[in-house]
Amino acid sequence: MMTAIKTFAIAIVCGLTLSTAWANPHRLDDSLSYTVPPNVQMQWRPLARGQSNASGMEASVRVNVRIDTREWMGRSGRVYMVLPRDETSSIEAVWSSQGRLQAGRLVSGERALVYAGQITTPTLEDQLQVRLRSNADWQSNTRRLNFHFELDAD
Repeated sequence: MMTAIKTFAIAIVCGLTLSTAWANPHRLDDSLSYTVPPNVQMQWRPLARGQSNASGMEASVRVNVRIDTREWMGRSGRVYMVLPRDETSSIEAVWSSQGRLQAGRLVSGERALVYAGQITTPTLEDQLQVRLRSNADWQSNTRRLNFHFELDAD
Protein backbone atom coordinates (compact mmCIF):
# COMPACT_ATOMS: atom_id res chain seq x y z
CA MET A 1 0.00 0.00 0.00
CA MET A 2 2.79 2.43 0.94
CA THR A 3 4.61 1.66 -2.34
CA ALA A 4 1.47 2.47 -4.32
CA ILE A 5 1.15 5.84 -2.53
CA LYS A 6 4.82 6.64 -3.21
CA THR A 7 4.42 5.67 -6.87
CA PHE A 8 1.29 7.80 -7.15
CA ALA A 9 3.03 10.79 -5.50
CA ILE A 10 6.01 10.46 -7.84
CA ALA A 11 3.67 10.28 -10.84
CA ILE A 12 1.93 13.48 -9.75
CA VAL A 13 5.24 15.32 -9.26
CA CYS A 14 6.49 14.12 -12.67
CA GLY A 15 3.20 15.13 -14.29
CA LEU A 16 3.36 18.62 -12.79
CA THR A 17 6.99 18.98 -13.86
CA LEU A 18 6.21 17.90 -17.42
CA SER A 19 3.10 20.09 -17.70
CA THR A 20 5.16 23.07 -16.55
CA ALA A 21 7.86 22.21 -19.08
CA TRP A 22 5.24 21.96 -21.86
CA ALA A 23 3.66 25.28 -20.97
CA ASN A 24 4.91 27.77 -23.51
CA PRO A 25 3.48 31.19 -22.75
CA HIS A 26 3.14 33.58 -25.67
CA ARG A 27 3.11 37.28 -24.88
CA LEU A 28 0.04 38.91 -26.38
CA ASP A 29 -0.14 42.40 -27.87
CA ASP A 30 -2.20 44.62 -25.58
CA SER A 31 -0.77 47.91 -26.84
CA LEU A 32 -4.28 49.28 -27.48
CA SER A 33 -5.22 48.88 -23.80
CA TYR A 34 -5.28 52.05 -21.73
CA THR A 35 -6.09 53.29 -18.25
CA VAL A 36 -8.55 55.95 -17.10
CA PRO A 37 -7.14 58.18 -15.74
CA PRO A 38 -3.82 57.76 -17.59
CA ASN A 39 -1.82 58.34 -14.39
CA VAL A 40 -2.84 57.32 -10.89
CA GLN A 41 -1.43 58.52 -7.60
CA MET A 42 -1.21 56.09 -4.69
CA GLN A 43 -2.86 57.34 -1.51
CA TRP A 44 -2.29 56.26 2.09
CA ARG A 45 -4.84 53.71 3.26
CA PRO A 46 -6.83 54.89 6.29
CA LEU A 47 -5.55 53.79 9.68
CA ALA A 48 -7.59 51.09 11.37
CA ARG A 49 -8.83 51.71 14.91
CA GLY A 50 -5.93 51.31 17.33
CA GLN A 51 -3.33 51.30 14.56
CA SER A 52 -0.44 53.73 14.96
CA ASN A 53 1.53 53.06 11.75
CA ALA A 54 0.47 53.45 8.15
CA SER A 55 -0.85 50.24 6.63
CA GLY A 56 0.17 51.00 3.06
CA MET A 57 -0.88 52.73 -0.11
CA GLU A 58 -3.72 52.14 -2.56
CA ALA A 59 -5.19 53.46 -5.79
CA SER A 60 -8.04 52.59 -8.13
CA VAL A 61 -7.96 52.74 -11.90
CA ARG A 62 -10.16 51.63 -14.79
CA VAL A 63 -8.36 49.65 -17.49
CA ASN A 64 -9.86 49.34 -20.95
CA VAL A 65 -8.32 46.07 -22.10
CA ARG A 66 -7.89 45.26 -25.77
CA ILE A 67 -5.80 42.15 -26.47
CA ASP A 68 -4.89 41.25 -30.07
CA THR A 69 -5.78 37.56 -30.54
CA ARG A 70 -5.95 37.41 -34.37
CA GLU A 71 -3.02 35.00 -34.54
CA TRP A 72 -4.80 32.59 -32.17
CA MET A 73 -8.36 32.59 -33.56
CA GLY A 74 -9.88 29.12 -33.76
CA ARG A 75 -7.55 27.76 -31.09
CA SER A 76 -8.18 27.31 -27.42
CA GLY A 77 -6.02 28.17 -24.47
CA ARG A 78 -5.68 30.17 -21.30
CA VAL A 79 -4.92 33.89 -21.11
CA TYR A 80 -3.15 35.18 -18.01
CA MET A 81 -2.60 38.69 -16.72
CA VAL A 82 1.00 39.05 -15.54
CA LEU A 83 2.54 41.56 -13.15
CA PRO A 84 6.33 41.16 -13.08
CA ARG A 85 8.07 41.35 -9.72
CA ASP A 86 8.66 44.93 -8.66
CA GLU A 87 12.15 45.89 -7.51
CA THR A 88 10.93 47.48 -4.30
CA SER A 89 7.46 47.17 -2.78
CA SER A 90 5.20 44.22 -3.47
CA ILE A 91 2.05 45.26 -5.34
CA GLU A 92 -1.34 43.55 -5.10
CA ALA A 93 -3.90 44.03 -7.87
CA VAL A 94 -7.54 43.03 -7.38
CA TRP A 95 -10.00 43.58 -10.22
CA SER A 96 -13.56 43.10 -11.35
CA SER A 97 -14.57 42.89 -14.99
CA GLN A 98 -17.54 43.54 -17.23
CA GLY A 99 -17.78 39.83 -17.99
CA ARG A 100 -15.57 38.84 -20.91
CA LEU A 101 -12.49 38.41 -18.71
CA GLN A 102 -12.52 36.82 -15.28
CA ALA A 103 -12.22 38.91 -12.12
CA GLY A 104 -9.21 38.09 -10.01
CA ARG A 105 -6.23 38.93 -7.87
CA LEU A 106 -2.48 38.79 -8.26
CA VAL A 107 0.66 39.98 -6.51
CA SER A 108 3.77 41.22 -8.31
CA GLY A 109 5.77 38.26 -9.57
CA GLU A 110 2.63 36.22 -10.33
CA ARG A 111 0.17 35.69 -13.13
CA ALA A 112 -3.58 35.13 -12.89
CA LEU A 113 -6.01 33.41 -15.25
CA VAL A 114 -8.37 35.89 -16.94
CA TYR A 115 -9.72 33.79 -19.84
CA ALA A 116 -9.94 30.11 -20.74
CA GLY A 117 -11.51 28.56 -23.80
CA GLN A 118 -11.82 28.92 -27.54
CA ILE A 119 -10.58 32.17 -29.04
CA THR A 120 -13.32 33.17 -31.45
CA THR A 121 -12.68 36.88 -32.06
CA PRO A 122 -9.67 38.89 -33.25
CA THR A 123 -9.58 40.78 -29.95
CA LEU A 124 -10.41 40.10 -26.32
CA GLU A 125 -11.92 43.27 -24.91
CA ASP A 126 -13.16 44.15 -21.46
CA GLN A 127 -13.12 46.90 -18.90
CA LEU A 128 -11.46 46.15 -15.57
CA GLN A 129 -11.85 48.12 -12.37
CA VAL A 130 -8.50 47.59 -10.62
CA ARG A 131 -7.56 48.32 -7.02
CA LEU A 132 -3.80 48.48 -6.45
CA ARG A 133 -2.33 48.09 -2.98
CA SER A 134 1.21 48.18 -1.67
CA ASN A 135 2.88 48.02 1.70
CA ALA A 136 3.94 51.16 3.52
CA ASP A 137 7.39 50.87 1.89
CA TRP A 138 6.11 52.38 -1.40
CA GLN A 139 8.74 55.05 -2.07
CA SER A 140 8.15 56.55 -5.45
CA ASN A 141 5.86 59.28 -6.73
CA THR A 142 6.23 57.94 -10.28
CA ARG A 143 6.36 54.28 -11.07
CA ARG A 144 5.29 52.28 -14.10
CA LEU A 145 3.61 48.93 -13.49
CA ASN A 146 4.22 46.66 -16.46
CA PHE A 147 1.15 44.44 -16.57
CA HIS A 148 0.92 42.28 -19.69
CA PHE A 149 -0.99 39.26 -20.96
CA GLU A 150 0.24 35.78 -21.89
CA LEU A 151 -1.43 32.89 -23.70
CA ASP A 152 -0.85 29.21 -22.97
CA ALA A 153 -2.26 27.57 -26.10
CA ASP A 154 -3.75 24.09 -25.86
